[in-house]
Amino acid sequence: MIRQKQYNIFLILVLLFGVSAQQLKAQVTVSVKMDTVRLLIGDQTKLRMEAVFPASALVGFPIFADTIIKNLEIVNIANPDTVKENGNLKVTQEYTVTSFDAGTYEVPPMNFTVGFPKSGRLDTLLSVPVYFIVMTMPLDTVTRNAIADIKKPIEAPLTMAEVWPYVGYGLAVLVILFLAYFLYMKFARKKPIFEKREIPKEPAHIIALRSLDALNEEKVWQRGELKEYYSRLTEVVRRYIEDRFQIPAMESTSDDIIDAFRSGGLLTNELKNDLFDTLVRADFVKFAKATTLADENEESMKFAYNFVLKTKPVEILREEDEIEKGD
Repeated sequence: MIRQKQYNIFLILVLLFGVSAQQLKAQVTVSVKMDTVRLLIGDQTKLRMEAVFPASALVGFPIFADTIIKNLEIVNIANPDTVKENGNLKVTQEYTVTSFDAGTYEVPPMNFTVGFPKSGRLDTLLSVPVYFIVMTMPLDTVTRNAIADIKKPIEAPLTMAEVWPYVGYGLAVLVILFLAYFLYMKFARKKPIFEKREIPKEPAHIIALRSLDALNEEKVWQRGELKEYYSRLTEVVRRYIEDRFQIPAMESTSDDIIDAFRSGGLLTNELKNDLFDTLVRADFVKFAKATTLADENEESMKFAYNFVLKTKPVEILREEDEIEKGD
């Protein structure tokens, strides 16, 4: 009887897991494709990774540096392209690739991380493997023995031994001119050659607001460059925190920054929560290649402005200024 109950519980768990997996596959689809599966050695082609998912989900793409697999090198990485399709988001990541070794190769199944922030659920989907062939250049057996013209003489490049005498003459002239100018300024006009001018440092909030204005005017996220947008936005916020509160925010993690504010009592709970949400959202975009909505991008910019304006130092008028203002 006990074994029968254990078997029933195991069967229910298997059914629940199968239903959950089917629901995930219905909500999110991923694929890896190549423009051609037959290419000549050294030729270039496109490899595309696509994911279609609801706006409530976050999908992390595989990350590559120089190669997709061995013998399949990356020439260029395009910016991710995001479009709305039947109520879902479709994100395409395109790579320009090439290969210099002939043979038959397989791009194995790629791991796509799927997260649902509201439910806290995290899963992984695999793409279908892709096979391609790299071929060598076929030999021309018909014309390879034909008579060809005599090759022209090879033009020898200019050597350093030929250039150095002219470089030396030029440097000598520059040194003589500099010495003449130095002697003239020192003894005739009695002035230093290099005058050090100290430029007063602007307040942290002035620098931050100017940087935010510039980022806002460039329309970076509107061009689909989400990673650059959030990298620059968080850099402005972090640099402001470092200059305003003397917290080493530039080399700290998001959690370290929040912990510093929790222990210092420098911010209200609302500002701390908004700062945490913005930093975490930026980390998802920069490191997991997550896709955010337009409202979230505008909300992040709005928070950055409010954070600077609400935490900037309060200007205290001098007694003389107050009297003049009263007059």
